[in-house]
Order: sequence, then structure tokens, then C-alpha cells
Amino acid sequence: MKILCIVQARMGSERLPGKVIKPILGKPMILYTLDRLKRSKYIDEIVLATSTSEKEEPLVQVVAQEGYNIFRGEEHNVLKRYIDAYEKFGGDIIIRITGDCPLIDPQIVDNVISHYLMYDYDYVRLDVPDTFIRGFDVEVFSAKALERAYEEVNKSDEEQYKEHVTLYMYRNKDKFRVGYVKGDKLYNKDYRLCVDTVEDFEVVSKVYEYFKDEYVGAKEVVEFLDGNRDVAEINIGVMQKGR
Repeated sequence: MKILCIVQARMGSERLPGKVIKPILGKPMILYTLDRLKRSKYIDEIVLATSTSEKEEPLVQVVAQEGYNIFRGEEHNVLKRYIDAYEKFGGDIIIRITGDCPLIDPQIVDNVISHYLMYDYDYVRLDVPDTFIRGFDVEVFSAKALERAYEEVNKSDEEQYKEHVTLYMYRNKDKFRVGYVKGDKLYNKDYRLCVDTVEDFEVVSKVYEYFKDEYVGAKEVVEFLDGNRDVAEINIGVMQKGR
């Protein structure tokens, strides 16, 4: 059994262009995401999936220099980008991570994978944002579920299902067995640790500047925000883009 982690990222963010390679303590943000995922005990292979657009070249160069696998495919049909990446690299279980989560925690990732492995699900996600903080987002699904979703989406005219890889799965619980990993009160807060705006980037930067540890754990990060409301509230007014 092979567990393939596909990290989607592009340079063309609408609210913060080039965010994935913006430096935090001199290190491009995307490398925090990839390096932290490398500490997972379950993931067998990590692939950065970006588009074929020329504007992705700086991102590709940064990631390639660190020896990570790269797949380039569809820019807007991200579901097809995922299916094509999976077909190239193979795998029985797919992990979906977005490149704008530089504080992704490998222990949380492994916890979601464990939940998937323990039960008979097609798809399991961290319960973001209902009981878990944005920025720790993890989704786990079978390769068969990905193939089935891709096949069924191709029969419809719903572009939203092509732009968002797993939306079709968790909106169709009559077709897919869907599970959730919920957080307790420590993680059930309105903080934002994903990066979509200047304010988001400032919060994450301040976390790393405080700890000076690129592998700081989620628990320590949340406790820091609990004790430093001035930092936690920097991006409190940022609205998540809709799905």
C-alpha cells in the first residue's frame, strides 16, 4: 500500500501573488509545508502539483532545488491535475494538502491518516473550520474515490467540482463514505493559520519569528496564539474565499 501526498500550489494567488515562495526567516514558505510533511510516519511520497503556466517557474525552481517531486498539469481544473499526478506517481491512498499551510503538523496529518485506515471510509477530512483551525487542513481519500469523482464530474457541467478536488466527494455523502476528525477545545478556535492575505502572512511569520523552530508543533502554536491575542487578531477580519 502506497500513500501519496499531493501538495497543490500556484504562484497566481489573487489576494497575495507569489505567496508560496515569500520568505519566512529567509526560507520560501512552500518549503515549510513540504519539509514538515516529510516528517509524517505514513506518507511514502510527496509531490508538488502546480500548473504548466510560465508564471510557476520561480516556484518550480525553489522546490526542484530541494529535491522534491514536481508535477505540472491543468491550471484551473485542479481535479484533473490531481488525477494526472496520481496516474504518474501511483498510490493507493491520496493525501491532499494546499501549499498555503506552512504550519501543517505531521502529527495531525498522521492522525487523520490513522482515522482513515481504521475505518471503511472513501474520504476523511480534518473538521475545518467547524472544530479545527484553518491551516492544519488535511484530506485523505482512496485512489478509487478520486477516480470515481473524476469520472462523475466529467459528466456534469459543474465547474466548481473541477476547481476544488474533493468538493464532489464530501457533498455527495450518498455516493462516498465520508468521515471527519474533530478537534477538542484547544483546536476549536477562530484563528487563521493558512496564508491568503498579507495579514495571514504576518501572523505565520510572527509565529516562526517567536519560536525560531521550523518544526514547532501545532499545540505550541495554538498556545502561543492563546497567550498573544495581539498576534492572533491581526487577521481576524479576513474572510475565507468561498468554495
